[in-house]
Amino acid sequence: MPYQMSWLIEKRVLYARMYDRMTSQQLTAYYQEMVAYSQTSELLLHTITNSTDLKSMEMGLRDLQNMTFAGISNLGWAVFISPSKMNRFFASVITQLSKKRGRQFATLEEGLRFLQEIDDSLPPIPMPDKTQIPA
Repeated sequence: MPYQMSWLIEKRVLYARMYDRMTSQQLTAYYQEMVAYSQTSELLLHTITNSTDLKSMEMGLRDLQNMTFAGISNLGWAVFISPSKMNRFFASVITQLSKKRGRQFATLEEGLRFLQEIDDSLPPIPMPDKTQIPA
């Protein structure tokens, strides 16, 4: 799979990194895995999706409809990272359609800083170790 998920802060901040090329089926698997992670936490859960290394994504209208975060009832902020303005636009549309809180940033540092500032109940958020996630 061209993505990997892990906790940055156990049961509070979920980090996902997308890389290479993602198909529609892989995008569905990604979303289902995110929902599974969210169900292990009863706390307000923030997500950070880093697509900086994503080369392409196959996404149709049905994929947009399925990515409504409806399965994540305890979602706090959905933070999306991409240097692409177009990708950030689509992420914005998804969070607006789902009526969830989302913000988009060009860099991971900006996204982490935002999340740290918006939720003062969080301990310091560590920078993800890119060497632990396959490139």
